Amino acid sequence: MRFKSWPRWLRDTCSVVGAMSLVLIGYDLFVATHVVWWQVPLQIIVAFIAVGLWSRYSYQRQAAQQKKAQLAQQQAELAAQQRLAGQQQARATRERNRQRNQQHRQVQERTQHDD
Repeated sequence: MRFKSWPRWLRDTCSVVGAMSLVLIGYDLFVATHVVWWQVPLQIIVAFIAVGLWSRYSYQRQAAQQKKAQLAQQQAELAAQQRLAGQQQARATRERNRQRNQQHRQVQERTQHDD
C-alpha cells in the first residue's frame, strides 16, 4: 500500500511520531547518561497511539465542521433560489392582477358609454 493512499491523519501521525522518535533516540544516544533501552520502543508505541488518536479526532472534527459549513451554504443557496422564485411568482401575480383590473376597467367604461 502506498503512503499517499493512507488517510491524511495517519500520514501526519507517522510523520510526527517518526520525527519524535529520531529526537528521542538522538537524545538517548548523545545526552542521556542512563538509558533504559527496552522502554524506547514502548515510548514510541505510546506516542504513536496518543498522537494518532488526537490526529484522528482533530481531522474528524474538522471534516464535520466542513460538512456543516457546506450544508449551511447549500441551505443558503436553496433559500436564495426560493426567494427568487417567490419574487418571480409575485411579479407574475401582480402582472396578472394588473391586466385583470385593466380589462375590468375597460369593460366598465364600455358599459358606461353604452348607457
